[in-house]
Amino acid sequence: MTRRRMFEAVLSCRQAYLGKSIEVLDKVVRLPDDRFAHRDVVTYVGGAVCVVALTVDNRVVLVRQYRPAPEMVMLEIPAGRRHDVRERFLTAARRELREETGYIASSWKKCIEFWPSPGFVDERLTLYIAKDLRHGPTEMDSDEFIKPVLMPVTEAIERCRDGRMNDAKTLIGLLWCAAFEGLAGS
Repeated sequence: MTRRRMFEAVLSCRQAYLGKSIEVLDKVVRLPDDRFAHRDVVTYVGGAVCVVALTVDNRVVLVRQYRPAPEMVMLEIPAGRRHDVRERFLTAARRELREETGYIASSWKKCIEFWPSPGFVDERLTLYIAKDLRHGPTEMDSDEFIKPVLMPVTEAIERCRDGRMNDAKTLIGLLWCAAFEGLAGS
């Protein structure tokens, strides 16, 4: 089936919910076979960033924090949203790394942009690798309770392999490094 024949035409769109950081839209669409359907779409304004921060001794900087949707504490790479659409993605990545972990990096590389859950969320994440780290104080938001964790890259990659690392952006970031940055975990 060609891309054109797979396209869904939006016939109407109404706001079903407006929150602090998301909006939920109810869209009525025409399917490729001319039937109609409803699509719930969560919009996440501004985009977000995630950072694989690597120390000189081959450790990755992770954060441990509670996540309300799965109702569990997760181990993740630092990440966050841009303050507004004018904030540069790299500026947001630098800020999030510093705020959540206290680390400041002098070497940055943009790797990839990806949609972590494109079935119903329009959030797009930009992945960066940060190196040449120096440590300072954290600057967490008042509602953040985050614990920075340093872990050998080999252990982090092993946790990806055996399912103990289960956050999508963290899997993508660490496996990107293993596949394309020479950090295969060996």
